[in-house]
Amino acid sequence: MAFLIFDFDGTIADTLEAIVRITNRIAPEYGYSPTTPEKLKYYQSLSTQEMLKQSEIPLFRLPFLLRRVRRELGAELKNVPIAPDLVATLKDLLAANHRLMIMSSNSQHNIQGFLDLHGIGDIFDMIQGGVGLLSKARALKRIVQKGNLDFSQVIYVGDETRDIDASHQIGILIAAVTWGFSSREALAAQKPSFLIDHPRQLLGAAQTLVNPSWVRKERRLSTTTTAYTRYRPDRRLQQPPHLKNITNDPKLDEKGAHSWF
Repeated sequence: MAFLIFDFDGTIADTLEAIVRITNRIAPEYGYSPTTPEKLKYYQSLSTQEMLKQSEIPLFRLPFLLRRVRRELGAELKNVPIAPDLVATLKDLLAANHRLMIMSSNSQHNIQGFLDLHGIGDIFDMIQGGVGLLSKARALKRIVQKGNLDFSQVIYVGDETRDIDASHQIGILIAAVTWGFSSREALAAQKPSFLIDHPRQLLGAAQTLVNPSWVRKERRLSTTTTAYTRYRPDRRLQQPPHLKNITNDPKLDEKGAHSWF
């Protein structure tokens, strides 16, 4: 059994367009310039720390801005899409006896409403909302400790570089998804445990924890994939597996993530 803790915005819900629209609408009130498509693409290439350094908004004002955005986002969530193929993937993870949770900076009210709208409101064991922008490591550690979870069996699933940073800080695995905010290149630079291009690959990531003693032999899997060897279970936290060559074939990956390391 693996414990998968999901981020919400950008990972489950495709809220980027709505958030940009909201932040641009309230920009005059908070004294920053609206986000252009060019500026957005640039921000997506940065780490969270780099983006904050270049932000026009003082750090002390960010919590107020985030609360405003969360409040206005709640009214728009009915028009926000869910990541393609994610609903089926979540149900398959649950059917495989993995435990699913959510930890996010968004509000619990917004998250629960969105999940109910898409018919998956009852598949998560726990939803924790309202986590601070740079407080994810502390919140993740609290969830793992309070739930008496095995750190080596936990995967955090997120779409930003700060999600990778938080996971590395407390020694859990991180599955960085490429369909959210941070660019694939920015995520890869932070060395996530898994770099996920398609939701079905999450099934393979979870499977690597179900079979911790599985040592894979080096072989050619496809024209886009070079194989690997798996780290021993007792070394996973000290030296987590990093992706080298990743197949984009979800049918291959969901059977065991055997193309990722």
